[in-house]
Amino acid sequence: MTRKRPSFSALPATALALALLALPGRAGAEVGIRGGFSSDPDQILIGMHVQTPPVGKDLYIIPSGEAGFGDDAFSLSFNGDLQYRFGSQENARPYVGGGLTYFYVDPDNGESDSGFGLTVLGGVIFERKSGNPIFLEAKIGLDNEIPDFKMIVGLNLR
Repeated sequence: MTRKRPSFSALPATALALALLALPGRAGAEVGIRGGFSSDPDQILIGMHVQTPPVGKDLYIIPSGEAGFGDDAFSLSFNGDLQYRFGSQENARPYVGGGLTYFYVDPDNGESDSGFGLTVLGGVIFERKSGNPIFLEAKIGLDNEIPDFKMIVGLNLR
């Protein structure tokens, strides 16, 4: 069994992961879990996100990370999304946004690859009596460096 040497493209991924883990220490920030699937590569996704306090009226920055499994590859995705949320504190609150994604993919047979790409997204946050909102989100990749499509469901932990 030959072992692959880590590439320098893993350094930005490591830095982003450490930043993501440090964010919950900020006042008002909350951690959440997320999962779903992506298309091209066709993978099952699991990950985490940070719900930050608003940076403006109804405007939020949501950093997140996901690991992907399937389609004969392993992937890591680190996202910096900006969301605009419509409405007030209603039970279902739609949002739209976009973001920057760093994507790393390691196919079973071939060279690993990484790159940055832009996304557009939309979703709905559902408030719950437990105080832990859930959300459903669709994300479209705008270039060939990142997955074409993602469908994510998540839970904010308060």
